[in-house]
Amino acid sequence: MLTTNLKKPFYNNILSDNKEDNNNNNKEILREDDELVSSVGKNIRAIRKSQTKTISEIAEMSGISAKYLQSVEVGKRNISITNLNKIARALNVPIAILFSYDHIEKTKKLLYIANKLKNYSALQLSNIDTIIKDLKNIID
Repeated sequence: MLTTNLKKPFYNNILSDNKEDNNNNNKEILREDDELVSSVGKNIRAIRKSQTKTISEIAEMSGISAKYLQSVEVGKRNISITNLNKIARALNVPIAILFSYDHIEKTKKLLYIANKLKNYSALQLSNIDTIIKDLKNIID
């Protein structure tokens, strides 16, 4: 008896509402996917540039094509975990850094500083560490 009281347009409304919700959810997921792909590409590029390496150098070290790497860096191509790991190894960074959304500038700066410091002796690095600690105490 209950089904006789329900009219066909009622079912159509339920179905169309669900389709709209599903479409909105799918659009949100696709937007987030695009943001992730773009962010990973930007991180790869930032780290590569901070190491003053070319696309060709990283591509060769990774065993992938330079054209593919360039398209990943600009967010036009998706990348497999396997290839992402190859790039991370070529850049000598943990793969997790490549997924970072909000730390692109910080990552670039840290890698820039690390590259500047890599030729210093242990004593010089110890002195720099002391200076950093003193500065931190002043700032805090």
